[in-house]
Amino acid sequence: MLPGKAVGRPVVIAQIAVAFLLIAKIYLAAVAPPIGDEAYYWMWGQKLAWSYFDHPPLHAWLLRVMSMLFGWNLFSLRALTWLTLGGTLWIMWQWAKRLMPEDPQAWFWPSAALYLASPLFFWTSGVSFHDHLLTLLCIASGYAFLLFAERWESDGKGFHLLYLGAALLGLATLTKYNGALLGIGIAIFFVVHKPLRPLWRSPHLYLAALLSVAIQAPVFMWNFSEGMASYKFHLSERWGGTPVDITPGKALSYLALTVVTFSPFLLPALLGIIRKPLGQPFADRARTLALAVLASSLALMGFLSFFVDVFFYWNIVGFVLLMPLLAGWMRFRITHYLHLLYGAVFVLGYISYTTIDPRNDWTIASTFGWPGVAERIDALRVDRNIGFIAASRYTTAAQLGFAMDDPDVVTIAERHDQYDYWFVPADHEGQNALVVADPVYGPGYIATFFDRFEALETVPYGPYGQVIYSPTIYLGTGFHATPKP
Repeated sequence: MLPGKAVGRPVVIAQIAVAFLLIAKIYLAAVAPPIGDEAYYWMWGQKLAWSYFDHPPLHAWLLRVMSMLFGWNLFSLRALTWLTLGGTLWIMWQWAKRLMPEDPQAWFWPSAALYLASPLFFWTSGVSFHDHLLTLLCIASGYAFLLFAERWESDGKGFHLLYLGAALLGLATLTKYNGALLGIGIAIFFVVHKPLRPLWRSPHLYLAALLSVAIQAPVFMWNFSEGMASYKFHLSERWGGTPVDITPGKALSYLALTVVTFSPFLLPALLGIIRKPLGQPFADRARTLALAVLASSLALMGFLSFFVDVFFYWNIVGFVLLMPLLAGWMRFRITHYLHLLYGAVFVLGYISYTTIDPRNDWTIASTFGWPGVAERIDALRVDRNIGFIAASRYTTAAQLGFAMDDPDVVTIAERHDQYDYWFVPADHEGQNALVVADPVYGPGYIATFFDRFEALETVPYGPYGQVIYSPTIYLGTGFHATPKP
């Protein structure tokens, strides 16, 4: 919606869309069981460390705070997503007051609706992955840098805003490594936005950058003590540790998935932002920053996509600063409404897919039935002298542990993960264990660690007469710290 247009019906429609999407979020938060990685990160919070194998520590630290405040339950697992969503929308309101001071609601409500209706942001703002916190910190950091630029151009002051933006940037990168893409985009912004170029001669710019880097100290400490494990994983291990071939098909798939999850109906406004400024000082300054960040993210992710599978949400840093701006460059209201319809269809499909019948997707199907498995584990461990409980994959270990309120459920798998830093095999030599595996990630590898390995029972989950997920509980006797040949 263009600034200055009549605000009646468009704002009301946007408010209705926001209400619908928030209700859908409440339903999903209350009904959908924990996704494997959600439970996995929850376990990180129960075992505090300077950092972790897969990601930096800030999100895990905050999950620990949630558990201390609200206990061990589904609400506590996802409570933080509501706080970050509220913070993100509040920052967008601050942007709206700068972008359209004469009537900020006319800018905010369409922007909020666009944000929530984008499948990328609807999904990442509702699951307890690191991305919901990353989004808040990125949009807050971007806003602080824009306020600094405005103040600097006005009177050459405002360095407290520069340091605030740098601190938030540091926290974003302490949440997830791709927060560094925001830093690259900000550096580009300080080059291409001409009024800021003199700052390259100021020590404040370098001190602010040093502050962002210093906030990564916990990550540096953990990696130095663990042989640079995180960096090796992200730079080599997760890609197979071997040279990879150039595969244009991967890049095309990445591009298509990026468009689908961002929303094809936002592309006209995005192209409008790229083509020309709006003529409003704050908007045009924000446009330059948002495009600088988008360019840095698209360049890196696009390059990687020729070699490896790039997940659609890895690009979230590139798009987040665009979301408060797109409404101002949307020339036709029909495009806005089509995007809202697109988002509503996605949400309804996602609700059906994740809470009703997910049989065709192991990732979603494997989220179901864990309370029943936990109940059977408690029954089967009686009188069996069980030393520990294990699973054949990190996600299933975390889901079982979450259902049992037990952070000491472990995994034994060929894939390297955070559990390798918690489970010391030598400490369990000769013990018996109950092991959970399923048909996809079976017991083949983990069975080699025991003298004897036998199936006890399968615990199928099928509330509608169709089995959705069916893990099997095994008894392993005589554990060895190394697998049998």
